[in-house]
Amino acid sequence: MDRHRLKSAVLMLAIAAWFLGHTWKGLAVYFQEDDLMNMYQAWVLPLYKLVLANLTPFTSVYRPLGAGFYRLLYHSAGLHPLPFRIVAYGLMMLNVWLIFRLARFLTGSTEIAILSALLGSFHNRLMDIYLNDGTIYDVLCSVFYYLSLCYYISARAKYGALSWRRLAILCAFYTLALNSKEMACTLPVVLLAYEWIFHRTPLYRQHAVWTTAIITAVAIKMKTGPSSSFAGVPDYALHFSLHQFLHTTKLFLDQLFFLPEGSLNTAKAIAILAAVWAIALVTRQRPLLLCAALITLSPLPVNFITYRGFFVMYLPLAGWAIYLSSLLVAAREWLWNTVWKRPPLPKNTWEPERVGLFLIAAYVLFNIQSHDSYRSFDRIDPSQARIRALKEDLLRVRPSLAGNGKVLFLRDGFQPEDWDPLYIVRLAYRDPGIVVDRAKNMRAPLRPGEYNLVLDYCGQRYMMGACQPGAQ
Repeated sequence: MDRHRLKSAVLMLAIAAWFLGHTWKGLAVYFQEDDLMNMYQAWVLPLYKLVLANLTPFTSVYRPLGAGFYRLLYHSAGLHPLPFRIVAYGLMMLNVWLIFRLARFLTGSTEIAILSALLGSFHNRLMDIYLNDGTIYDVLCSVFYYLSLCYYISARAKYGALSWRRLAILCAFYTLALNSKEMACTLPVVLLAYEWIFHRTPLYRQHAVWTTAIITAVAIKMKTGPSSSFAGVPDYALHFSLHQFLHTTKLFLDQLFFLPEGSLNTAKAIAILAAVWAIALVTRQRPLLLCAALITLSPLPVNFITYRGFFVMYLPLAGWAIYLSSLLVAAREWLWNTVWKRPPLPKNTWEPERVGLFLIAAYVLFNIQSHDSYRSFDRIDPSQARIRALKEDLLRVRPSLAGNGKVLFLRDGFQPEDWDPLYIVRLAYRDPGIVVDRAKNMRAPLRPGEYNLVLDYCGQRYMMGACQPGAQ
């Protein structure tokens, strides 16, 4: 390994340490309600359906690659959350490397690539990404979205037009992105923008764009049809209007720039997006133009549904990171060459000025995020404690249960409408046939003698049989 690559590797390790230094507490979180539902649905889905769903994007199965994540790890680790967190964090770190690779492909600058990886590695408002396995769909989608884009740009640079074999590989990556989350559907338009900005390829010769567009059209038809898991769910209903676009954009930009919710009005949000495009157009910098396209296009699938939280901006964050890094380096070079009248820095060398910019950026970013009190790692979802208590007490009082058994809860710590007790019992004993009844939901008289296991909630713990007086 030459010295330049060694220095790049050291800086990437530093960014990995930066990421883990900010987020390590997320490795210790427990399962939440969404985790149990996602895990259970993936577990009871027939295996052949899950495999077939991941081989094609033309499926109504709910985000099958994420379902595969839950099923594989549950099969391997059971109801132990740490392996789930380790794999999720590994995917997040892979995504940081992909941001580095994408920036390097687009700009040819290792310095911009390193800065982009730094800016895209951690954002304090993305707490749901670091604290909730339910956002694994966003993490997987981002990984395969940018893997597709990096593969395409690399192949175009090395071989010109893609062969049918390379096009098939691209479509395989894209299928995995679509099967992770529907946000990936913007990739064909981003590929079209790349071809127009970097190569000016006529539309009729853009085979990859046409192929991925056809895949997208059929996938959207399947994923929004009456048999889709999204059908009839109000939060996923599409509202195509300028008002909806600007409403969600304002909320996203508030969070992106660490502002209190509601800080940006419509005029300010439009001004920010206009400035992004104006700078790119005036400078005629192709990487900035493509990043402006990424910034604008990649959030579109969530712009037109009910606001779900800032975690959906995990994928678009890469576009912002590369754009801002390019501006930082351009500003430094302008000061260096024009204001201070210094000769240009050698390309892709690690001069003190470049290391200094990296350290200044890291300091400013750390200072901003350390003072951002919007949410912290100490604010844990309260469902975690309820789920942990039931799972641990359940296996303590009855380590195993006969097949197709029956369990009765005289009392429990969950709301009547919660499905968590059923999920926990069946997942803990690895038996989807167990009957789980809860007294608070039953109208018929209780007959505890009909059950293999009767549990009561006694002073924050679950005990076998009814609680003794004074134990509640």
